[in-house]
Amino acid sequence: MLEVRGLVVRYGQLTAVHGIDVDVQEGEVAVLLGANGAGKSSTLNALSGVVPAAAGTVTFRGTPITNRRPHVVARAGLVQVAEGRRIIAPLTVRENLELGAYPVRSRARRAELAAQVADLFPELTALADRPGGLLSGGEQQMLAFGRALMADPVAMMLDEPSMGLAPIVVDRVVDAIREIAARGMSVLMVEQNAAAALDLAHTAYVLEQGEITLSGPADQVRDDPLVLRAFLGVETTPTTPEPA
Repeated sequence: MLEVRGLVVRYGQLTAVHGIDVDVQEGEVAVLLGANGAGKSSTLNALSGVVPAAAGTVTFRGTPITNRRPHVVARAGLVQVAEGRRIIAPLTVRENLELGAYPVRSRARRAELAAQVADLFPELTALADRPGGLLSGGEQQMLAFGRALMADPVAMMLDEPSMGLAPIVVDRVVDAIREIAARGMSVLMVEQNAAAALDLAHTAYVLEQGEITLSGPADQVRDDPLVLRAFLGVETTPTTPEPA
């Protein structure tokens, strides 16, 4: 579904991402783990065209999309939910959702997508006429997620979807990600809540200072001592042979 090869992202003289490779299969959830400043958001922004890739290639569904403009990438079916939700505060919930559906020309398809969003997040139906800026953080995250789904994507990129949310809302968002993946959508997510992300993901990548230092099936990455210590808060003690 998504193939990234040798991706480099620079901001002036600073290199944020150093030639990484990432693959996301159809219907798969892949997660990027790493500390603040590791290059996770820069990776997503380069894939969606928000920032330029200095080198490397991005291929989506067999088509090169490297350094395509964001609206072109979105219309190709790869949609990003940015960190911070980016809700348009004066617009109502309904208007924010309708804005997400702008590239969808079929009224029937728009209605189908709206029904799917209502099924995932029924709270948004009751809030349809409320301005987005008056929603709680959890409600805004649901709205951002729903707005992205209204664009009718085949793959989504999520940047810190659980940031600042209450545990019960995190569970709702995680369940929604699991549901859309079960329907065949591919998901690439950046997430600080490593325990939740690894429980959800099929594949995991660990970024350190812009380089991938560990990757593989999520259950194997979860058991790595570095991940246990740095992301899951589990102390690991090296095994030493007993004296003869």
